[in-house]
Amino acid sequence: MKQSRVILINILIIVALILIGGIIAYYWTQSYDYVSTQDASISAPSIPVSAAQTGTIESLGLHIGQHITKGQVVGKELVPGAVSSLATSKTKSAASSSSSPSTVKIVAPQSGTVAKISVRNGQAVSAGTPVFTLVQLSHVSVVANIPESKIRKVAVGQSATIYVDAHPGVAFSGTVKAISPTTQSFFSLIPTAATSGTYTKVTQRIPVTLSIVAAGYILLPGENSEVKITVH
Repeated sequence: MKQSRVILINILIIVALILIGGIIAYYWTQSYDYVSTQDASISAPSIPVSAAQTGTIESLGLHIGQHITKGQVVGKELVPGAVSSLATSKTKSAASSSSSPSTVKIVAPQSGTVAKISVRNGQAVSAGTPVFTLVQLSHVSVVANIPESKIRKVAVGQSATIYVDAHPGVAFSGTVKAISPTTQSFFSLIPTAATSGTYTKVTQRIPVTLSIVAAGYILLPGENSEVKITVH
């Protein structure tokens, strides 16, 4: 074997070792310095507005995506008048009388954007019937579900880089604001306890809430996100 070929092989081996070492160092650094998850999404406060009394919806002037302000009158509800009974002890007869219907204003309790309209004009509703739902897009946050094996590394105040699928190539900055004291499945309606002799362990995830700097972008609740939290 020629000496030049031996030298070339040695160089290739050294380069391969450097590349392998670099890859190992990269993944070790990523694992040590960051906690990452693709199980994350944009969230925002939602405010459901319900009918205050039993009646009929009138002149509800809303559309999806409309921004309304706190205290704004967005519709009216026609409420039937109260019915009263008058009884006389001598004749044992009763007479009923009803007052005229009254109008109740439907007022926005907070500022926000209309995300859902649950009723139509002319629809009869009872007290507590959902009328519409607002979302506050100016108060968006990110909820990331962190595996239980990594949650011990996460702490309130740590910085994070957030990627939103709706805005590819844009890196948003954020901060860990709160860590849930329970796992994601703790309040699930379906019990996780084993009912037979077999049991398959499932990695639990803990919801972590992060602030996000929108930087002029419109972030919508529910959009998929990827979070990388700096832990060291």
